[in-house]
Amino acid sequence: MIEFPRTEQEVRKLERFLTATENLPLEAGLDKMRERALFHAERLSNAVNIGFAGEFGAGKSSLANMLAGADILPTGPQHLKLPLVIVAYADAPETTVGWWDKEPKVYSGIALEKAAAENPDFISVGLNTPALQEISLFDLPGTGALDDTYKSTLELLSYVDCAIWCTNGTNAWRETERHLWAQVPQELRSNSLLAVTHTDLPPVRDALDRVLHRLEKEKGKFFRSVVPIGTPVAVKAMAQEPEPDFDLWEICGGQNLAEQVLQVASERRLKDLEAARNDIEQEFLPFLAGLNIAEAEPAQVEAPSIHATLESALPPLENPILEDWLAAIASIYDDLRETSEIEPAAFLNSCQEIVEDFAERLEQGGEIATEADWIPGEFEKATDLLLLLQFESGDAPLKDAISILAQLSDNLAWAGSRVDSVQAKTGT
Repeated sequence: MIEFPRTEQEVRKLERFLTATENLPLEAGLDKMRERALFHAERLSNAVNIGFAGEFGAGKSSLANMLAGADILPTGPQHLKLPLVIVAYADAPETTVGWWDKEPKVYSGIALEKAAAENPDFISVGLNTPALQEISLFDLPGTGALDDTYKSTLELLSYVDCAIWCTNGTNAWRETERHLWAQVPQELRSNSLLAVTHTDLPPVRDALDRVLHRLEKEKGKFFRSVVPIGTPVAVKAMAQEPEPDFDLWEICGGQNLAEQVLQVASERRLKDLEAARNDIEQEFLPFLAGLNIAEAEPAQVEAPSIHATLESALPPLENPILEDWLAAIASIYDDLRETSEIEPAAFLNSCQEIVEDFAERLEQGGEIATEADWIPGEFEKATDLLLLLQFESGDAPLKDAISILAQLSDNLAWAGSRVDSVQAKTGT
């Protein structure tokens, strides 16, 4: 499984930069830096947009359904005329009817027919599917060979980060398709796939080797790779009970396509991440340093021992909620210093209990800076991570847990350090 690069740390740094510079006089240089920081934060906080495009009957909606893991987009000959349909993550199923020039409407559940009846510019369908937390699927209207529908397709492709052009294997990669795709910017073309559909049909299957050989020679600068897929077979393979037929899933091309999509989306996310890091290190942090605004960095795990790691993770900043937090984890620290035989499950359970207690306390509000309202959510996510670590073995989960405590300490050091909350100390 291809994993997406983690972006939370960079997003927090970007948010801190934006917060620290929010009330400064806006001069040309700072204004441009804030625009870039906001752009990076939005890019890293949102899913990677994968577009599905192709001529009518190419099977793009079926392919989008397959990757979404839900049969929600109408396929085949149908009378329901749909605009751009976006399939994205939502806590509960919902349908948003959208227009470019007015406020959207939101319906609970999946209501494509009701949405289409309002003649919207686009429809967004929200599903509680884990994969959609990383990628959103854009199902573009089909294009025709002899009309101007390709113009709207070109416009809509500007909203996606990666694209899958679906070509019908019965007559793959026609001149009309080539004409449209040649007008797509090179950056998107190099980050896109050519999916040869309907490979489950006997005529296509029998000639597939010859077709793929031709397309591999012709893809040139058009696509990064050519991927054959028999979508109905792939859907059938994943619907098998009591578990999916993974052999069939691989044979029909489902596994290859899924990996290719995740790979191209992951590379796009990595490119965004590298661009953000470059600006953070070369522009934003030096600017804050010039203002004497310290950027608290998370503790590093690569310490010689778990004991030393936890000790270095406790930041010296003083504020009431941070002091209570450090006092709460002091018992864990003492246990680590006194023994080398640590029961991982007990240690992780203690960490989780402390984090849960502080998550409830933070939800009550009043103890952290108003611009740090995202921090309670970090504590809630940490409880889930600590629970997952209990199912792993070895020393790695312990180090991961310490890293989590360190990051939460760093968050509280920043969020609770307010002028009206820092208490002066005397004595030793």
